[in-house]
Amino acid sequence: MLVQKENLKIYLIKRCLIALLVICFAAILSFADTNKALTQKLDTLRNIHGVYTFAVIGDNRSGGDDYRDLVKRAMTYRPDFMVNTGDMVGSPKKNLWADFWEMSKPVTVPYFLTVGNHDVHDQNSEELYKEETDLPGNKLYYSFTVGDSLFVFLDSNIPGQERKITSEQYNWLEKMLSTSRAEHKFVFVHHPLYPDKGKGYHYGGSLDKYPEERDRLNALLVKYKVNIVFVGHEHLYSKKMVDGVMHVITGGGGAMLYATDNKGGFYHFILVTVNGNKVTGRAIDINGKVRDTFQL
Repeated sequence: MLVQKENLKIYLIKRCLIALLVICFAAILSFADTNKALTQKLDTLRNIHGVYTFAVIGDNRSGGDDYRDLVKRAMTYRPDFMVNTGDMVGSPKKNLWADFWEMSKPVTVPYFLTVGNHDVHDQNSEELYKEETDLPGNKLYYSFTVGDSLFVFLDSNIPGQERKITSEQYNWLEKMLSTSRAEHKFVFVHHPLYPDKGKGYHYGGSLDKYPEERDRLNALLVKYKVNIVFVGHEHLYSKKMVDGVMHVITGGGGAMLYATDNKGGFYHFILVTVNGNKVTGRAIDINGKVRDTFQL
């Protein structure tokens, strides 16, 4: 009987070890796949020369067919890559991430994400976010270059620093901007610095919740001549110039709209073309109609 118990114990230990090895091997394969995907995306960006176009969309959440139709239409313009300004999912759950990636299948170009408040709530959801995305440096804020342009992605959801860009991230941003010689600089962050009063639901509850930190950030963007700040959070389209920097709210990616049509409440994406020292943009709605244009 004792021998049988010992044999059973050895058998169970072996089974546990095998299961552990299988889990570790799967994690290694997943990490390798993610690294490969990221390398391919960055290689694609490095091979972009001359004129290029990128699409920007945001706040799709559970947009379903509206989001899917928007990205399908965006792909007809053959952008070189695509950016999301955040809130890819309604809440940080693995099945909702699976839905997002399924709906995103029409996107056949590199797709870069900005973390939104619905994407990350805590440490666990942050880890899930990292599992579901391929981020340069494996941080939720990161940067890359395309031709003579710098693209910077910020995280306005860091626990204890929500709706602020401060501390280590602020120092990192200052270093990125101050050491870059790029002709064009584009910044992406989920929460607007300057939401419109009377439009949407988040005036006073975005980066403007902390005016001192917001103004410090704005001064940095102005000092280093950032061209455009793309944001989401408000489910609408809006643009304004602040101290020579253009701020574009693009949150009409499929989630419930926060404004009437005449105040920017329509489903849309932004198409931006960089041609030498000229930057042009178009806000295109779900039906393919150009609703607004801008040029720098």
